[in-house]
Amino acid sequence: MLKSTPRHLRLFSSLGLLSLLQGTVPADDQTVPQTPAVALADTAGPAPAVAPAATARLGRPRLVRPVLQPVQPPSRVRRLAPEEILKDRTHNVVLDKDGGMTGRLYSITSEGLTPAADMRVRVLTGGGKSAETTTDATGLFSITGLTADVGGIFASGPAGVVAYGVRFVAESPENPADRELDVESAVVPAANAEQMRKLFKSDIGTRDLRFNTSATPEDDAFPAGSGPASTSLMYETVQLSADGKVYGQVNLHDERTGRYREVLSLRVHFLQDGVKMGSARVAPNGSFSVPDLKPGIYGLVGVGRDGVFGIGIEVVPFKAAAVNPDGTFVPVRLMLDPGLSVGSIGPAHLNSENLTSFMGSGQAAGDTAPTNTAPSAPAAAA
Repeated sequence: MLKSTPRHLRLFSSLGLLSLLQGTVPADDQTVPQTPAVALADTAGPAPAVAPAATARLGRPRLVRPVLQPVQPPSRVRRLAPEEILKDRTHNVVLDKDGGMTGRLYSITSEGLTPAADMRVRVLTGGGKSAETTTDATGLFSITGLTADVGGIFASGPAGVVAYGVRFVAESPENPADRELDVESAVVPAANAEQMRKLFKSDIGTRDLRFNTSATPEDDAFPAGSGPASTSLMYETVQLSADGKVYGQVNLHDERTGRYREVLSLRVHFLQDGVKMGSARVAPNGSFSVPDLKPGIYGLVGVGRDGVFGIGIEVVPFKAAAVNPDGTFVPVRLMLDPGLSVGSIGPAHLNSENLTSFMGSGQAAGDTAPTNTAPSAPAAAA
């Protein structure tokens, strides 16, 4: 009784015969020549099909990887008219005649604010670092030689990390350099520094995708901001609202004009002792709200293709100060209008390509690894 030859042996026999007829024998890693299907067919059925997006080799299909397209801002987010952008806080640092500014950095503890000493402070303008200094024992620092521009401040050291966007403005009669301190900022506690680095690394933008062309008259129509200094520039406690949420706003600067623009890609995260306690997407007008936060000390971190920031904040309980004739309470601050305000550093200055030089690659590298962990105890109710 004749035994039938297995199909795969018949196929290789056909391939070998075809190679001899053509005068060549394919090597192990040589691509099989494409020949008419009838030449490779046998009586048992058609030749094995080759899957799309793969190149046929002898028994080893090789995947053809698609070419990745450049990342673009999300198109599903609605662009806003200038009057819809939140603009009631400012991020201006007025430079003196020497292009100088002075600031102080703090740590937030259960005992109050303490100086953040030995912090490496870097000013970011013109697409990178333009100046650098270190805070003294009282958290004080001074820098000169700056010019009017949109940029950011990034500081890291034993107390933690702080990063936010600013608009440097030249001294003028309309903008006098008369402040004793231009910056009084609280740092993200050191216990949250590694989580902040991971968030930055995972979602930070690669490059400036929005403001890298010449500004148009339409771009100049957006608001420049007015009102008190932002929370990132001048530290302030944040009160829970009557509905138990924390409300705030993020102001995104157009690098070309210094004006506020709609937010297309940014999320905020509240960190406590290295754990994410709440997060929310920032709305196009710059507003956000995060529910279910408890009073205490947090690192507020924002990251997305529109930029990054990180500051320390203290959330205090909601408090009512008076009683109406009908017995209802009159709240001191409902916070239904965003009170907490932060500016982001745009990807033209801080991005995935230079992030490691600012934050290192982990706790074993860089100068942002936690060296102390001040407790994030809730503030005592007043």
